[in-house]
Amino acid sequence: MDVKREISAAKKLRLSGLVIAVVGFVFILVSTLLGIYGYADFHGIDGLKRIVGSIYSNTQFPVLSTVWGVAASPDLNAFFQLKNLPFFGEVVIFLVGVGMIGTASKTLRDIAEADHAATQERRKEQIKKEQEKRIEEQREKEKQKDKDLS
Repeated sequence: MDVKREISAAKKLRLSGLVIAVVGFVFILVSTLLGIYGYADFHGIDGLKRIVGSIYSNTQFPVLSTVWGVAASPDLNAFFQLKNLPFFGEVVIFLVGVGMIGTASKTLRDIAEADHAATQERRKEQIKKEQEKRIEEQREKEKQKDKDLS
């Protein structure tokens, strides 16, 4: 694949992964707050319910209110049950986004390292040519001195 296309594809993959990871993180955060609210309601912890209720009421914007309605509500009293599967799905989606970011970053890093190595190789060749040129000039000077002396 052409290097420019590979760089472009990696940047697109990184951006897509970033969007997926951010959206997944928001859903995980909202789901966790919903789970904490349910836990506080079940155990009668009114202070915690008020804190989560305050967060809920202060985040009622057009998009976030939809997220509050769609996000999974995990049961923190019995965490490892099938009814918490949507929450684990949100975690998996977040991890997929992070994986996409990591893959794209590794590709871009490898390309940058290869470019750096090629630049270093060109520099080494240029220095070698300059050294050979100086050695040749010194030999010419020595030959000229030998001719002048004889």
